[in-house]
Amino acid sequence: MLLGYGVDLVVAELAQRLARDGDEVTVFATAMDETFAGRGFELRKLEIPGAAWNRAFFIYEHNADRALARLRISPAIAQLNGYDVAVPCTFPFYGVHRHFPGPVVYFDFGNVPTIGFSLKGKLNWLYLHLMEANLHARKASAIVTISHFLARRFLPETQRRIRVVHLGGDHYFRAMQLSGNTQEDLRSQLRNSLGISGREVVIACCSRLHRRHAPYKNLPELLAVFTDLRAGGVPVRLLLAGLGSPEDVAWLESQGADVLPNAPPELMPSFYSAADIYASPSLWEGFNLPLVEAAWFGVPAVAYALGAHSETTAPALVGSCEQFRAALERLVDNKHIRDELGESSRHQAQQFTWENSYRAFRQVLSEVAPAQ
Repeated sequence: MLLGYGVDLVVAELAQRLARDGDEVTVFATAMDETFAGRGFELRKLEIPGAAWNRAFFIYEHNADRALARLRISPAIAQLNGYDVAVPCTFPFYGVHRHFPGPVVYFDFGNVPTIGFSLKGKLNWLYLHLMEANLHARKASAIVTISHFLARRFLPETQRRIRVVHLGGDHYFRAMQLSGNTQEDLRSQLRNSLGISGREVVIACCSRLHRRHAPYKNLPELLAVFTDLRAGGVPVRLLLAGLGSPEDVAWLESQGADVLPNAPPELMPSFYSAADIYASPSLWEGFNLPLVEAAWFGVPAVAYALGAHSETTAPALVGSCEQFRAALERLVDNKHIRDELGESSRHQAQQFTWENSYRAFRQVLSEVAPAQ
């Protein structure tokens, strides 16, 4: 449960609502910081033995099984037997059904494509897919996926137990409203702090900022498009947020980007308020939460027509790098189109609330673990 991880944000949003409505919720995690503290649910660290050996995923899952077995029988901490339902959300916990006597709801976020990974990385992800979709999912009482795109990857025999729960995207917008700030004020403050003039159009992207990691995120392509636009005299700035090291930041800034590395949640409303266009160059996403987050702020998005993008709010879906650049140029050049698509995106975003996601998720829980 760490800053900058979308899965962790989803878990926190759903867990806090379950706790709000009277459920006793414990979230077990292998690592945590203060990002999700004080949300109303109990947060516990689960130590998994193995250290560097866990880089091999089959060893990691075996060691996680050992940790779960101890959790079930240990009198010193809350035992798995004391819960009504278990909801594994990430590897290596999808095998919890081996240790938990009650219903298990498998919450699936998908597995990334392996293009660009080393042979060891490819084997790890292949192992994940084979174990999760072909073994663990068969043992689940119900399967929740965050998109229809992901639901299609499961075996036909498990399809009847799948429920698609689209994610909410209103968390940063609601936080801005609760703080008493306005989008206009936040926009002016951040743009002024970065020296962005009123005539410059800001293209924003929230992604992994790593230069040599997660190649499917395709960040170098966005940088190349941005560099070409600036070289052609287009008054554009690229604003990036996400996890990154000092070396990553130095690389991105050398390309002319404005970078907000490891931005805390409190800064994200300013990030989206400062944007004129949201650009996602990603070549795979199980949902792509930032597209919806941007839409809540009335920011139109450009993304590839793949993965789950058609299920979100992006008004401009493209099929090639050339189309990606052309769509960005069109939006940069025409404020009227930006405003029109931005309002359309904001309207469409209203269906993607955490309350809607929570109600759908709670319905699944009530079906597998009815109240006594």
